[in-house]
Amino acid sequence: MQLRNLLFLFAFLLVACNGDNTTGSRVFKDTLPDSNGGRLDLIVVAKESLWQTVAGDELRKTFSSPQPGLPQPEPEFTVRQIEPDKFNTLLQRARNIVVLEKAEFGFTKQEDLWAEPQIVFNLAAEDERALSELVRARSEEMYKAFKELEVDILQKRLSAKVHKNLPLLEQHNVSMAIPTSFEVEVQQENLMVMWNKTLKTDQGIIIYFQPMTNERLGLGTEIIPLRDSLTALHVQSEREGAYMVTEDLIAPTIVNTQIADQFAIETRGLWRTKNDFKGGPFINYTVYDEANNQVIFLDGFIFSPETKKRNFVLELEAILKTLSIKS
Repeated sequence: MQLRNLLFLFAFLLVACNGDNTTGSRVFKDTLPDSNGGRLDLIVVAKESLWQTVAGDELRKTFSSPQPGLPQPEPEFTVRQIEPDKFNTLLQRARNIVVLEKAEFGFTKQEDLWAEPQIVFNLAAEDERALSELVRARSEEMYKAFKELEVDILQKRLSAKVHKNLPLLEQHNVSMAIPTSFEVEVQQENLMVMWNKTLKTDQGIIIYFQPMTNERLGLGTEIIPLRDSLTALHVQSEREGAYMVTEDLIAPTIVNTQIADQFAIETRGLWRTKNDFKGGPFINYTVYDEANNQVIFLDGFIFSPETKKRNFVLELEAILKTLSIKS
């Protein structure tokens, strides 16, 4: 029996047993093993001959392309292709799974099928062209689902030890789950700078509030100038006269998003130290808090010259996205 038919049969039996119509719901959920895999790992179950077609190309374009805003190329996800007959019980515990097949047309999303937490997407079409079109049409949905799961898992792990009292956030009617490994270095009326420094990696966070009066900030044109004005004052190097600026040789990527159910702008890019030789990636969320008539500037950055940066950026993304706004 084809792998897709097995998946459908298994999902049908599970749903039928508990009367739940939600795709991929699982009976006896508390008996599922923990899912495994590293951060941003993805398993694609497909025959090699299918993996090397345009359908595989479409998946690689989405998940194996270099993540923007990193100093050295690192893929969005670490993708591993598995032959269907090698997809054993250990691999079925992977957190993020995509199944590609040449079969009757279909698309399903199943959660916590073999492990928890887990997302399994199954894509099937009768020929390679139709399958590639299906992958292209669903790539954004799959990427978003896998990324949200990764962020959610990190947030739960990081929430074990977080700051319970950050007066600046309370004064501005917001809260965030910031790990206690981040220590407050600068705190002013509208600004806070925090650092998590280890032997190999420095992670910094800037939180800044300003009234929602600058209309140009809503267009994103003022985000980098604002960032540079803050880092010049508050992120300085040991060398005299050295401070952080946004790298302008490679333009940051800017996309619209939502944080805490509010319109926000996500900016990813590189920073460097003026008059010094340090540099690294940053991620920024500029959130437009209409309930409190303020703009919330959240910026996370990394200095880690001896390590890859992708997973550290994911950590900062997870922390910044814990923002909660009180109306």
